[in-house]
Amino acid sequence: MLETYPADRPLVEIVKVTKVYSPDIVALQNISLSVAKGELLFLTGRSGAGKTTLLKLICCVEKPNKGVIEIAGKDLNKLSSPNIQALRRETGVAYQDFKILPRQTVYRNIAIAMEVNYTAAKVIKKRIDELLDVLKLTHKRNIPAGKLSRGEQQRVAIARAAATKPPLILADEPTGNLDPAMSLQVMGLFEKLNEGGSTIIIATHDETLYKNNRYRKVDLHYGQFATQSTLPGFLPPANGNQQKLI
Repeated sequence: MLETYPADRPLVEIVKVTKVYSPDIVALQNISLSVAKGELLFLTGRSGAGKTTLLKLICCVEKPNKGVIEIAGKDLNKLSSPNIQALRRETGVAYQDFKILPRQTVYRNIAIAMEVNYTAAKVIKKRIDELLDVLKLTHKRNIPAGKLSRGEQQRVAIARAAATKPPLILADEPTGNLDPAMSLQVMGLFEKLNEGGSTIIIATHDETLYKNNRYRKVDLHYGQFATQSTLPGFLPPANGNQQKLI
């Protein structure tokens, strides 16, 4: 669904979305955003700004109270359960709380993401070896993920999200437990995936990831978009869609 979607249309379209948690906590308020197919976008803002909530809405973990979210032209509110599952198979998510399987090895945690797509065992092994090398986890491949440090667990979560080179990748504070050198390594992985065609949305407050690069940045402040930036070298979507500021 995502891979064959036309490149001249926004892959992610968010229109006047509001999300309220009980009793009256407004996480997102009337926000709109277009993300082009093949774009790498930074979603910035302080803790509690609404970044995680927005990613949860995009990957169908939660639903908005108001507004529409479309992925590849499909209204998420109207998707059937089988179609939601199909969308999730095309979406790699690096969760802020990792969501690893603690009793499974590092290798198995990553392999599962590929096995659900019926990937051949040889392909799985080759891809995991590549990711473990990039993320400096080769020596941890057969260790249960629950025995790793938080930084290592975070890298496992990133590897799992990247394993299938999915058309859409959502990363929530992917460098929150990493040192500067490893953060740059992770950013390099995301850039390579983006060059391969993946649309990537990274929620972060780590300025070293987005400072002085060519990627668009949108800033959330108390559930609303405050600013956006298009730095030199960024090519806007072909159809001219830009972020709609409220």
